[in-house]
Amino acid sequence: MHSYEKQALSGAIEILSQSELPDRFEGMKLYGFSEEAKDELRQDCKIFRLSNETGHGKITVYQVFPGIELYYNDMHMGYCNQNQATAKNMIEINHCLIGRFECSFGENSCCYMAEGDLSISSGMKKKSNSCFPLNHYHGISIIINLDELLPEVRRIMELLNIDLKYIQTYICEGNRCCIMRANPSIEHIFSELYHVREKRKPGYMKIKMLELLLFLSDLNTADEVLQMDYFNRNQVALIKEVASYITEDLTTHHTIEQLSQKFEISTTALKKCFRGVYGTSVYSYLRTYRLQVAQKLLLETELSVTDIASKIGYENPNKFTSAFKETYGSSPTEFRKSVRLDRNGSVWSGEEI
Repeated sequence: MHSYEKQALSGAIEILSQSELPDRFEGMKLYGFSEEAKDELRQDCKIFRLSNETGHGKITVYQVFPGIELYYNDMHMGYCNQNQATAKNMIEINHCLIGRFECSFGENSCCYMAEGDLSISSGMKKKSNSCFPLNHYHGISIIINLDELLPEVRRIMELLNIDLKYIQTYICEGNRCCIMRANPSIEHIFSELYHVREKRKPGYMKIKMLELLLFLSDLNTADEVLQMDYFNRNQVALIKEVASYITEDLTTHHTIEQLSQKFEISTTALKKCFRGVYGTSVYSYLRTYRLQVAQKLLLETELSVTDIASKIGYENPNKFTSAFKETYGSSPTEFRKSVRLDRNGSVWSGEEI
């Protein structure tokens, strides 16, 4: 083994053995105001909480290497982090596990990630806001501050043919935000990060981080990386008005043509932009929303199944029961009974992410 390689491996051992957390995390600037969860102090990570009028979020952050931070995002809110200030010499990588992620750049552009997608962007592009159109989002963010990487870490990467300059310069060419749609390679890298045992997590993250960066260093940008589809911000705002309008009164049914006339947008543009923002059609979005409201009513009220069906716009209770069972795996009555059993002390079998 060459002396250069021995020196790099020696540095690797030293870096891998480091466990002390930094006083601050650079990536937390991206989330806006948040508070460290003092009731959940841990030696290997820090947990932060944030909230606003749309809900709440939890962020669990690890230092993988000095200069590289990994964030687990668990958001149950409509948006966070307005007017973010990011480091210029930085790479941001995001993976969407559940939900949908909207990112606004500048004053006029929005782009979207769906479940399983991976995005790569440079810190040079100012990001003003992050929204979650479905009001929930679970995923991983990775922040690489190139100015903070230690020489030992860079030597490890050079030995493994990891090329950060290629990732920053060519994948993020022109300071763009790029997306890779869900595929088996991305799933292989990230899936285990969501399920690894806690005590194995710090070391495992280091291995998976190097694997991810090696994977990105080998990408053919022309064939494998797609530039984000950007939507005009005014059009996105209009689509959000449409979504708010159709969910105000669930007993009223609207056709695409009626919505098109009311909001002065062509039916083609309405359908395309709605799917771009919410990841589904107007019909499917409203169906899912109705069933979520029904689930809430079953949990929090004593209304009959027939009354609930009527409240959410189903004239036929049997059709409501069929749709509910198809979505949740049990009938409304069975669902209500199972929740009551759970509240009386039974062990809930479901797994919350």
